[in-house]
Amino acid sequence: MRNLLIVVLVLAVAVSAGARSIADSYVELVAPATISPGETYTFTFGVYNASTDSEWITDVLITVPDGWIIDESSMSYVPIIPDPIRPSWDMLVPDGPTAMWLDNDEGYGELYGDEYTTVSVDLTVAAQLYGIPIHWCLKGDIWGDPPHELCGCIDLQISPVEEHSWAKIKAMYR
Repeated sequence: MRNLLIVVLVLAVAVSAGARSIADSYVELVAPATISPGETYTFTFGVYNASTDSEWITDVLITVPDGWIIDESSMSYVPIIPDPIRPSWDMLVPDGPTAMWLDNDEGYGELYGDEYTTVSVDLTVAAQLYGIPIHWCLKGDIWGDPPHELCGCIDLQISPVEEHSWAKIKAMYR
């Protein structure tokens, strides 16, 4: 009977450890609904941590297509609980096309299990729409079982650009 109790306890610990990953967490585009080439928009992304047991999101990385311009001064996020005790993300753009919200306080993470927040940044869309979609990665605090990093992409809706025929263009200059 004692051995059975030990086996049950070991299995219970193994099952709870398996629930600590960030599997099923995601990033979604909240706004804008559509984009047009050459325009600047505030892109708002929803971030959800689906962990059910203590794996917290430490970093959110959003990589935009080549030629897009990130306005670093526009980066922001909505804290879950505006509280001086709860740490907050550092926001920065390194050389390259990636906006990052990072846990640089050496804590366990900023977005706890079953929490949702938004991050936003102003982006100028390239005149030529190369490299669609937008890519994202979430990093966890590596507590429990993998995955501790998830990546995906967001397909964008492009506003149609009015087509011009040579006849229409010539008529503009008569």
